[in-house]
Amino acid sequence: MSRDLDIRIEEHRAAKRRDTIKNLIIGFLILLLVLTFFSNTWMNRTLPEVSTVYVERGGISPKIRGTGTVEADDPYKVMSKQSRKISSVLVHVGDEVSIGDVLFELEDEESEELLKAEQELRAAEKALLDTRAKYESDLFNGDVNDRVITQVRGGQTEGWDDFQKTLRNVVAQYDAADAALEAAKKKVQDLQTEQKKEIEDISSKIVQYDYELALLEQKKDLGVANEDDLKEISEIIKNKSQLTTYKTQMENGYAIKLAQVESDAADAQTAYDNAKEEKDKILTSIGSHIGLETTRTDVATAEEDVARAQERVDRLTAESIGSTITTPVSGTITSVGYVAGETTKADTPAAVIQVAGRDMIVSFSVTNAQARKVHVGDAAEPQNAWYYSEFESTLRSIKNDPNDPTGKKLLEFTIKSPEVQAGQSVSLQIGQTTQDYDLVVPNSAVRSDNNGKFVLIVDQKPSPLGNRYVARRVDAEVQESDDTNSAISAALEGYEYVITNSSEPVRAGQYVRLANETE
Repeated sequence: MSRDLDIRIEEHRAAKRRDTIKNLIIGFLILLLVLTFFSNTWMNRTLPEVSTVYVERGGISPKIRGTGTVEADDPYKVMSKQSRKISSVLVHVGDEVSIGDVLFELEDEESEELLKAEQELRAAEKALLDTRAKYESDLFNGDVNDRVITQVRGGQTEGWDDFQKTLRNVVAQYDAADAALEAAKKKVQDLQTEQKKEIEDISSKIVQYDYELALLEQKKDLGVANEDDLKEISEIIKNKSQLTTYKTQMENGYAIKLAQVESDAADAQTAYDNAKEEKDKILTSIGSHIGLETTRTDVATAEEDVARAQERVDRLTAESIGSTITTPVSGTITSVGYVAGETTKADTPAAVIQVAGRDMIVSFSVTNAQARKVHVGDAAEPQNAWYYSEFESTLRSIKNDPNDPTGKKLLEFTIKSPEVQAGQSVSLQIGQTTQDYDLVVPNSAVRSDNNGKFVLIVDQKPSPLGNRYVARRVDAEVQESDDTNSAISAALEGYEYVITNSSEPVRAGQYVRLANETE
């Protein structure tokens, strides 16, 4: 009985030991599984987190942007006639003015111009006194007899009838030669004016043909030209060629005509020079006899100089009293050159006015490649269009940038907007029509290094505890870009996911975790 009990107790102990071992093994396996799971989760949490987008077909709308300062197109500069001190300024930049409005009030004082005019008057009066003294000295120097003195003082000279008879023929020849020369010069000038107008008219037509042809060629390049457009291209090319040939023939014809009339003008000049020389000889020969008359004429001229100088002094004196500066045009004040207390200068505008009805212009520099993508006449829009209620802008010229004539172009635009004034900064954008591409990605997906541009795509790799993701490099060439996207050429099928952003720098071959994937 005691032995059986011992056996049962031993068997119970053995069974209990087996259960303990089994439980330990099961616990170990559970612990191993838990540790493996948490190890994988911890490793995933340490990987860079990336955002991805699907590579797909899409459109690109390239834009050219630039900023420039608005200027008035052919502004009017209000100039001061005299150097006067400003007593008050009645306008400010941005004010609307009409013809006759007072811009500045001037102090009542003598200007530099008036002081100079008074000096000129005194000099003219002195010259008159000196000339009169010479006239009287020549008249009574003892070499002229009393009869001649009486005639001269009566307005005649000794032998005047003889002098008149001698000069009559030579003066008639001189006058005829002078008239012939003027007629010949006018004929040359009229022919040159006629040639210039006709050549300009033809050149303008050729430019118009070029413009129309450029528009049609652009449609052809974009693949939207129809059969009528192609026929019109051929017709324009034909018409332009004929017009160019006609222009050359006309230029040659005018060259022949000009050579003839210029030869006639040269002959007329020779005849005039001969007649003048003969006239001068006659005048010289009788000069000694009419010296007194010449001196009397000098007196009359000096008297006229004094009268003109006095007239200028009187005019400037009147302008110096209670004077103002007014505007002869209507428009908007774009700049004011003086403040109260300053003195006006002849070479400094008192104010600059944007004449009503005229455009404003703005320009900025672009690369030659960008300039080739736009054409004169293209419409532009403000980058901050929301700011303007009314705005219209057109590209009016493309020319070399003076700061970099070989590498850049200057785009010049006209602007029509009641909310834009000269001196403001305006940012414009002008672009091409949208083009579709097979592979389009966000600009942030395009990367570059010493080996060129590339994108990183995400490859999926299965594992016992789930999918793993690894970044792979794919070389790419950017075909075109706009504000947000780039069209690329790369070894892609078009269904891959490309990395756009990451929590930390990512390199090819590195494991990553997706931003939208739950743990």
